[in-house]
Amino acid sequence: MLDPSVPDDLNSDTPEQELPPLDIPRHERRVQTVIQDLPVETLNSRVERGAMILQPEFQRNFVWNTTKASRLIESLLLNIPIPVIYVAEAPGGKQEVVDGQQRLTSITSFVRGSFPEGTGLKKDFRLTGLQVLNELNGKRFSELDVDTQNLILQATLRVIVIRAESHPDVKFEVFERLNLGAEKLNDQELRNCVYRGRYNNLLAKLSEYKPFLQIQGLSAPHTRMADRQLILRFFALHRLTHLHYRGNMKQVMNRELEEHRDPSDATLKQLEELFTRSIDMAWTVFGTRAFRRFQPGTAQKANGMWEERLNFALWDTLLYTFSFYQKSDIVPNADRIYEEFLDLMTHDAMFSEYVASTGDKAERVKYRAEAWKQRMDAVVGAPRSDPRTFSKKLKAELFEQDPTCTICNQQIQSLDDSEVDHVLHYWRGGQTVPENARLTHRYCNRARGGREA
Repeated sequence: MLDPSVPDDLNSDTPEQELPPLDIPRHERRVQTVIQDLPVETLNSRVERGAMILQPEFQRNFVWNTTKASRLIESLLLNIPIPVIYVAEAPGGKQEVVDGQQRLTSITSFVRGSFPEGTGLKKDFRLTGLQVLNELNGKRFSELDVDTQNLILQATLRVIVIRAESHPDVKFEVFERLNLGAEKLNDQELRNCVYRGRYNNLLAKLSEYKPFLQIQGLSAPHTRMADRQLILRFFALHRLTHLHYRGNMKQVMNRELEEHRDPSDATLKQLEELFTRSIDMAWTVFGTRAFRRFQPGTAQKANGMWEERLNFALWDTLLYTFSFYQKSDIVPNADRIYEEFLDLMTHDAMFSEYVASTGDKAERVKYRAEAWKQRMDAVVGAPRSDPRTFSKKLKAELFEQDPTCTICNQQIQSLDDSEVDHVLHYWRGGQTVPENARLTHRYCNRARGGREA
């Protein structure tokens, strides 16, 4: 599953040292900004009119407590400088807060008299925890004297406006660098700061798709948008195809949102159907083990193991390939596809290495896609009337009867470590029928190769 306790895993799509340079024309490499010094009264008015959006969908919820918000108000009254606020120009002449949402929400909530819904705080905003102006503790804005109210309303905050004409990749880098502190945004949260539109709304909707949640081991969408990033990776690679991928998945996803941020209703419907159909196929074949790495057994330890965490490389590879098929192709062949995956992870050392290692280098993405596509073509593209692979049902029955490897005579600890072998080799004319089947360790069967045992 995606592990929210390890946020660094979500902060970048590939390690920094593996990212190639951004492909940005030289004349567009400077961000376009305007600096404004605005009184709280003006900022509050913009928020009330909807001209400045404090909490667009990409922003995290308001997380400050009442004491922290109150002390910010105290800082205004004491004329203590407040850090710069960053906003980005959005369509329709509006501005969206990129950095400073907690501060602006605290200030405007106090002036309004109440916190936003869903914060978990008491809606009524009364000052609390003030250490210098402690005589104001317990008071609302409306209960302050007029002079004190004016001190707050006339306090000036510096606002830097990032202009709409700034190159999107440069804006992304700006937002990323603004969030290098303790509460930094991850890549997907940053990406949504830059690329707003109907596409983003679709990502949010699809993050609630039940089979997708089940695959991740979640009951609700990820609080840090890691699930939306997975969906975007899928769409971006599907549109580009592995043949045209040149590296830097971060930039590929940026471009996907930038160029298609407001698709038509028909396109949105097509994208939704593509994702849900592909996820359904992955769930049918793999269930909760979808997109997890399988580590096969070794000579020292015949039993292999599944990793619990979702693997980005397998997400890109498996879901991408499923997307080119229909359910009618996959469902009848689910058992064979499952076995092909286990076999690929066991016997293709390069594929296994490229799944285990981090990074989205082009040659790795292409190799993984081609290797798995060949396996899928063998199963789905040219199905045989006399299949080579025994059914998963038969394997489960043999395992239930006696989970002993017929080669090494040791106990097989899990069903996925087992393999049904032809007693008379398939290549010698052995049929794929129960009478010609025996249960072995996956490792033992493959280690013997074509020899009799």
